[in-house]
Amino acid sequence: MAGNDRPTKTQRREEARRKAAALRDKQEREARRNKIVGIGLLVVAVLVIGYGIFALVKRQVDIRANEEKYATAALPSVAPDLAAVDAPGGADPDLGGIPVSQQGVGVAVEGGVRVDVYLDFMCPFCGIFEQLQSDEAKALVDPQTGQADVTIVYHPVAIMGRASLGTNYSARAANAVAVVADQDPEHFIAFLVALMDEKTQPEEGTRGLTDEKIAQVAQGVGVPTAVTDRFTATADFEGETLRTFVPWVAAVTATIPFNEDGQQSTPTILINGERWSDWVARDPSGDYIIGEPLSQAVEAARAAAASEPAGGEG
Repeated sequence: MAGNDRPTKTQRREEARRKAAALRDKQEREARRNKIVGIGLLVVAVLVIGYGIFALVKRQVDIRANEEKYATAALPSVAPDLAAVDAPGGADPDLGGIPVSQQGVGVAVEGGVRVDVYLDFMCPFCGIFEQLQSDEAKALVDPQTGQADVTIVYHPVAIMGRASLGTNYSARAANAVAVVADQDPEHFIAFLVALMDEKTQPEEGTRGLTDEKIAQVAQGVGVPTAVTDRFTATADFEGETLRTFVPWVAAVTATIPFNEDGQQSTPTILINGERWSDWVARDPSGDYIIGEPLSQAVEAARAAAASEPAGGEG
C-alpha cells in the first residue's frame, strides 16, 4: 500500500539531521573560504599600502638627493632685479630675454615689430609652440631673407622647477641657453630649437635631461665643447654658489606678464606688447596644428602700427 512507503518518524528525523549536518558543513566551508579570502585581501591591501609608502618615501629621498646634486641650479628664494644680475651678452637690460633680428643674436631693431616669447624648457606647450612656429620665427629674422624691422626676444624662464623631481631642469636648460647666447650666439637659435624638439624635450614630471645630455644636444648643433663645459660653471651670488646665469633666469622669470587670471604661465607670446594666442589650433582628429602663422600675426601688427595716428591718440 502507498501508505507503507512513507518514511517513518525516525527516518524523517535522521534525514533532517543529515541535511542539517550537510548545511552546517557547507556554511563552515564557506566561512573558512571567506576568512581565507579576507586574510588574502588584507595581506594584499597591506602590501599595496606598504609599497605605496615605500614608493612615496623613495620618491622623497630621490628628490632630496637630486636637490642636493643640482643645488647650484636652484633659483634664489627671492627673485633678484634684472639690474642686480649678470646677464648674457646682448640681453635686453629692461625686460630680460635674448633679442634676435636680421642683424644677429643680441641685436634688437629700433621700432618695427617686437615678438616676445616666454618659454620654459619643460613646458609641453612651449615645445608645441616651437615645433609649430619655429620655422616661421627663423624665417622672420634670417640674415639674408628675413624682415629688417622684426625682433624676436626669447625669454628663457623656469616656472616648472617642481616638475623635474628636484633636478631643477628648467633652470639648468635656461642657463645653458644663456651661456650659448653669451659665448656662441651663432648657435643660439639652433640650440634652443633642439632642446624643444619632440624627440628631445623631457616630459613634465621626469628628471629631465642630465647635464651631459644637454651638452650633447648643444654639441649636436655645433656648439663647441669649450662652451658646453661652461654649462655647469658657477659664481657667487649674494653668498650662494649658483650656475653663471641662474640669477638672471630667476630675474627673467619674475618678468613673465600676468594673464587675465592673474597667473604667470608659459608659453606667453606678445606681439608689440599684445598677448597672441592664435598660434595653435586643433585639426578634426584632435592633433595640435599651426593656427595663425607668426609671419601673418607680425604683418597684422605692422599694419596696425602703421594705421595709428602720428604721436598716438590725443
